[in-house]
Amino acid sequence: MFLHASTVRNQTQIKQRKTATGIKDTFLDLFLNHLAESYSKICGGNRAKQEALDRAKETLPENVTSPVWQIKGIDPHTNTPVEILHTVLLGFIKYFWRDVVSVRIGKDKLKRELLETRLSSVDVSGLGPSNLNGHTLVQYAGSLVGRDFRAIAQVAPFVLHDLVPQECYDTWIALSNLIPLIWQPEIENLMEHLCNLTISINNFLACTAR
Repeated sequence: MFLHASTVRNQTQIKQRKTATGIKDTFLDLFLNHLAESYSKICGGNRAKQEALDRAKETLPENVTSPVWQIKGIDPHTNTPVEILHTVLLGFIKYFWRDVVSVRIGKDKLKRELLETRLSSVDVSGLGPSNLNGHTLVQYAGSLVGRDFRAIAQVAPFVLHDLVPQECYDTWIALSNLIPLIWQPEIENLMEHLCNLTISINNFLACTAR
């Protein structure tokens, strides 16, 4: 990306590179933007613009990438914590719930009303101060927020029984079993926890594949 930025009129290539690799270094972006701005207001051909860019490039520090990449032994793919909100709540749970409402139940009015009733009636005294709004959770399944999916993940085994195919229900059981292992404010025995977590993840993936 920096090589692209070292030549005028390469902003499109930089954006394409970010899309293709999935990598965006916000630290580096500061310098990429500085190079782009160095010739943006210069009238004339590419030669004059390139000269201005080259002058701006000489003012940059020797290393323009994020200092995090200079940490010895770091592997961002294994050392970065999982972002639970988007990976689990707005990931697995969101799409599984939309699958339940839109595909498994679909236009079956009786099942839809039954699911709404179960959600509104289930005892959630341990989850919060108020009951769930079954109609909202079903009617607006595609536009719910994280706290909605967090509640759904905990009550799903109790409200989906006999409403979805067995393979789908087993997957919800596996997912709901995985949720408490992810939301642990404190882990007393790390090795035991990792063992249980690995088993739960593998079980969830196996059920999902089925």
